[in-house]
Amino acid sequence: MKSFFPFLLCFVVCLTFFPVFQSNVFAAEEEELLAFPGAEGFGQYAKGGRGGEVYHVTSYDLKGPGTFHDALTTAGDTPRTIVFDIGGNITIPQIIVRNKANITIAGQTAPGDGVTIKGNNVRFIDSNNIIIRYMRFRLGKSISDDALYFEDSQNVIIDHSSFSWGTDENLSILSKNYENPESKNITVQWSIISEGLLTHSMGGLIEMNTITMHHNLYAHNNDRNPKTKGQIDFVNNVVYNWGGYPYVAGGESGTKGYGNVEGNYFIAGINSANPEYAVVRGNENYSLYLHNNRIDSNKNGVLDGTDTGTDMMEAERPSVIVEDRFAYPLTNVEEPEAAYEHVLDYAGSSLIRDRVDQKVIHDVRNQTGAIIGHEQDVGGFPDLDKGKALKDTDQDGMPDEWELAKGLDPNNPADRNGDKNGNGYTNLEVYLNELASSAFPEGYPMEPPVWDEDPFVPPVEEPDPEPEPDDEPLPLLEGTLAKNVIVHDNSGNGKENASKWSVEKNLQIGDLVAGDRDGYHFTSIPDTLLGVEWIRSAVNSRSASSDDLVSFYLAADTDVYVAHDSRVSPKPKWLSEHYENTGQTIVDDQPVTFELYKKNYTAGSHVVMGPNNNTKRMNYFVLLKPTAPDTEPPADIPADLKAEMNGEDVSLNWSAVSQAEQYLIYRASSKDPSFRAIATTEQPAYQDDTVELGVTYQYKISAINAGGESEHSDQAEIFFYDPNQPKPATPSGVTITETKSITVMLEWQQVENAISYSIYRSTDPNGEFTKVANSTTPSYMDKPVEASTTYYYKISTASTGGESALSEVVSTTTEEAIEIPKVPTGLTAGEITTSAFEINWEDVAEAESYNVYRKTNEDGDYRQISSTDESAYIDESVSISDTGYSYKITAVNEMGESNLSEAIAIKMPVPGTPTELRVTMIGNNFVGLAWKSNGGANQYNVYREADGEVEYLGYAKVDTFYDRTAEPNVTYTYYIKAANASGESETSNVVEVTTGYLTVLTNHMEEYVRTEDITGTAVSQLTNTLKQVKHHVERGSTNQAQKFLAKFSKQLDKAEGRENVSPLAYAYLTHYSEALKKQLKNL
Repeated sequence: MKSFFPFLLCFVVCLTFFPVFQSNVFAAEEEELLAFPGAEGFGQYAKGGRGGEVYHVTSYDLKGPGTFHDALTTAGDTPRTIVFDIGGNITIPQIIVRNKANITIAGQTAPGDGVTIKGNNVRFIDSNNIIIRYMRFRLGKSISDDALYFEDSQNVIIDHSSFSWGTDENLSILSKNYENPESKNITVQWSIISEGLLTHSMGGLIEMNTITMHHNLYAHNNDRNPKTKGQIDFVNNVVYNWGGYPYVAGGESGTKGYGNVEGNYFIAGINSANPEYAVVRGNENYSLYLHNNRIDSNKNGVLDGTDTGTDMMEAERPSVIVEDRFAYPLTNVEEPEAAYEHVLDYAGSSLIRDRVDQKVIHDVRNQTGAIIGHEQDVGGFPDLDKGKALKDTDQDGMPDEWELAKGLDPNNPADRNGDKNGNGYTNLEVYLNELASSAFPEGYPMEPPVWDEDPFVPPVEEPDPEPEPDDEPLPLLEGTLAKNVIVHDNSGNGKENASKWSVEKNLQIGDLVAGDRDGYHFTSIPDTLLGVEWIRSAVNSRSASSDDLVSFYLAADTDVYVAHDSRVSPKPKWLSEHYENTGQTIVDDQPVTFELYKKNYTAGSHVVMGPNNNTKRMNYFVLLKPTAPDTEPPADIPADLKAEMNGEDVSLNWSAVSQAEQYLIYRASSKDPSFRAIATTEQPAYQDDTVELGVTYQYKISAINAGGESEHSDQAEIFFYDPNQPKPATPSGVTITETKSITVMLEWQQVENAISYSIYRSTDPNGEFTKVANSTTPSYMDKPVEASTTYYYKISTASTGGESALSEVVSTTTEEAIEIPKVPTGLTAGEITTSAFEINWEDVAEAESYNVYRKTNEDGDYRQISSTDESAYIDESVSISDTGYSYKITAVNEMGESNLSEAIAIKMPVPGTPTELRVTMIGNNFVGLAWKSNGGANQYNVYREADGEVEYLGYAKVDTFYDRTAEPNVTYTYYIKAANASGESETSNVVEVTTGYLTVLTNHMEEYVRTEDITGTAVSQLTNTLKQVKHHVERGSTNQAQKFLAKFSKQLDKAEGRENVSPLAYAYLTHYSEALKKQLKNL
C-alpha cells in the first residue's frame, strides 16, 4: 500500500485505453462472472462477498468486535467482504466456519507488509462461495493441525496465498464422505504450500472432488505434495524437495481418481528420497493423464529437468495412464520452464513477500534449504510492518482517495455495490482487483481459455451384483466361558476381518494382541488377569459400525473386561454408559495402552458389544474372568430331551436339573452342522421360534449355574416342514466324481426351491439306506469311509413341503488304503530378505499338499499360515517388527495330516545400512540430518559423539532427524544405524558439524556469495571481516570478535545501501549477526 495513490492514477489512465477482460469460458453463459480477473479452473466462478456488506478487521485481539475471528464467525445471510485496516501478524484462536456462504477475505487490503494468520487454524466446513486472496496462514509447532482446512465446501477459490508450518497438513481440501463427495468446484492458484513441520510434514490432502491446482509451489514437505483423489487438474505447479513422496496418486485407496498432471516442474532436493519419481503411490483405481512435465532428479544445483514421460511415475505402484486429457475447465497452460519462472516470481502472498516466502523462493531457485521441524529453524515468525490503513470515511472498503479518483462518494457506503464501469464487478471488487493486478505476470491472460468441451464425468460403475447368499456357516468360536461368539463386522472387509477373531485360553505377556497383526505383543497385563480366557479381535474390525459387533453367551458368572485403546476419545456409549473404568491397563509393544472397563454378568447372560468408535486406533478386545470359581457346576445332565413341531415353532422339553440356575440351548441343523448356543431359559422347556421350514434341526441342552456348565444332553432331531405344501422334486443326475481310499465325492443337479439335501448310504444295494449327512449345495464329500469297500448312495431333497423321494442309486468302490504321509524333512532356507522368507523341503511320497505353520520368536504356539501344492513356500507376510520366525511343515492327503516336521528357525535380517548421511541444516543449538534408507528398517537410531563420548539421541521414523539437544559452539560427529526387531545395521557414514550462531552466519554468507545475493566489493569485505570474527572467537578474544562483528554490521548496512546485498541476504545476515552479538556478550 506504500506510494499507492500514484500507482492507482497510472492504472486508471491505462484502463481508459485497455478494456477490462470479461469471462468467455462458456459462450452460452455470459451471465457467469469470474470471481476476479485471473481466476481459472473449477472455482473460477466463486461469488464471494459480491454485492454484500463490508467488515473491517481492526483488532489484534483473539475474539470480539473487529477481530478476524469475529469477521468470519458472525457472517450471516448477507454476503460479506472482509478487509484489513491492520497489518502484520494476527494471532487467532481456532476458527471454525460452518455453514457459511458468500465470503471474500481480501488480504490485499492489509497495510504495511500484509497480514499473517498465526496461533491456530481456520476450518471451513459445509461452506460455499468463498474467495481468499493474498493471505498467509502459518501455524507453528505449538498447535497440532492443518494451517487451513476445507471440508464439504463448494465454489471456492484461493489465490496468491501462503501456507506453512502446519503440523498435520499445510492445506487440506477434502470431502468427509468419499462415496458422496460434497467438496466441488474449487481452485487453488498462485499459492505457496511450504515447510510442513516434522514429524508429519505434509503439503496437504486435495481429495474429492473437482479441484484445480495451477501455478502453485510445493516446497520442503516430506509427503503429500499433494495427495490427490477424485477429479483434479494439476497444471503448471512447481514441486521442490519432497522428502518421501511428491504427487501422490491416490495412495493405498480404493477411491477412484482422475488426474491431469500437465506442465509441472518437479525438482528433487536434499531430502528427496526417490528423486527419479514425480508421481507415486498410484494404483489401479487412479487414472492419470501425464503430459509435458519436467523432473530434475540430479540434485546438482542447476535447473536441468527433462521430460521422462511415464518413467517419472513410480514403477512399483503405477497409476493407469490415459492418452487423452480429462475435460476439466481450461487454464492458461504454459511450458514448464515458463511456469517455473512465473511461479517463483509471483506465487504466494506476493504483493509484499515476507521473509519466509522469500527464503523458500530462494531455496527453490538455488536448490538449497531443507525440510524443517520447527519454525525457529528458519528464524521463526518475521516482524512485519503493520502499516497504516488509508482513510475510509464511509467504511465501504474503498479508501476516500480512490473513491474520489473514480468519481464515487466517500461518504456514501452504498456505492460500494454499484457498477460504475459496467463490467459486472461491483465498485468494491474493482478496487480489490486493482490492488491485486500487479501480482500476475506481465502478459499473462486475465481470463481462462474458451472451453466448449463436454465436462468429463466419471463413469458410473455398474454396482457389483448382489452376492449369492453365503450359506457357508461361520466357524464356531467358543471357549469355556464364552459360548457361540458371533462377530458381525459390517465393514467392507467384514467377513475377512471376522475370520481373524478367536477365543483364546490362558492370557499371557507375549501373546499376540490381534488376529490380523503379527507384530503386536502384550508387554504388561495386571496379575489378576493373567491366565484368563479372552477374545482376540482383529484390528481392522475397528472400521465396523455394527451395534452388535461381537456377541456371546456366558456359561458361568463372569466379570467381562473390555480393553479399549486409551487414545480413543470419546469412548463408545455402549462402553462408557454400562461398563466401569477399573483404572487398570494393558500395554503392548507398539506401545499402545488399553484401558480396562468391567461389568459383571451372571451365567446365561447374552453379552452384546458395539463398535470401536474410532477407525484409526486399535480395536478393543475382551477378557473373561469367572467370579465363582469355587462353585461346582451342575453334576446332573438334562435328560429326556424331546423336540416337537408346534405350529411355527419347535417345542423342546427335558427333565429338570436341581442344581441348574439356567439352561443353555444348543442347536445344529442341516444348514450348519456346529452346535451353537442360541438361547437360555430358567425352565426345562423352550420354544424355538427362529426355525425355518425345510430344515432339519438337532438340539442339545446343558445346565448352568454360577460355577459353570454341565455336560450336554443327548441330542433330539426334528425335520421342520409344512405338510400342506408340495414336496420337492427328487434329485437327478447323481454322479460320483471322485473316489479315493476313504473319500467319495458326489454331485447332482440343483433342485428348484431346495433348502438342503440328505445323503443316504448303504453297503448293500438292496439293504437299508442310512442318512449320513445333509448338504445345502448339490454336492457332498463323504469322508471318512472304509477303503476297498463298495458304497451305494441315494439323495433326497428337503424343502418347505417336506422331503422328496430318494434318487436313483449310484455306487463306487473305494481304493486300497494308503498311509498318512510321512513327516516332511530337509527343511532349508532359500532367499531371505526383510520382506520375504523362502523355505524349501523334500518331496513326500503320497502327499497331496503341505500345510505351513509358523510362530514368531516371541510366540509360543505355531499357527497355520498357508497351504501349498509345492515343496517350497515364500512367506511374504513377515514383519520387521519380529526378530524372526520358526516354521514347521506337515504333509497332507485324504487320510489326514502328518505330524509337524522339525522346525527351521530363520532370523529376520538386520536392515540395510543407511547411506548418504548429510547435514541439512545447522542452528545455534540444533542440527538437521538426512540420509538414504536402504530397506528393512522400522526406525533409524541416531548417535552423536562429542569429546570422545557417544550418546544415543533417539530414533526417526522417516529419513530425516533434528537434534535439538545440541549445545552452542560444540563440534559433534553424527552417524545413523537402521534398526528393526533383529537389531541394528552397520554404521552409516559419519558427518561432523559445529553448532552456534557463528557457524550459521558463516554458512549463510557462503550460500549468499554462491547464489550472488552478495556481489561486488561486499563479497570480500564481509567475508574477510567474518573471518576475523571467527579467528578471535577461536582464540577466546570475545571483545575483539565483537568489534569485528560490529564492523561486519556496518559493512552490511553499507552494502545494502549500494544494492550489493539482496533484501533476503540482508535480513538473514542481520538477524544472525545480532544473535551472535548477544551470544558473545554473554560469554
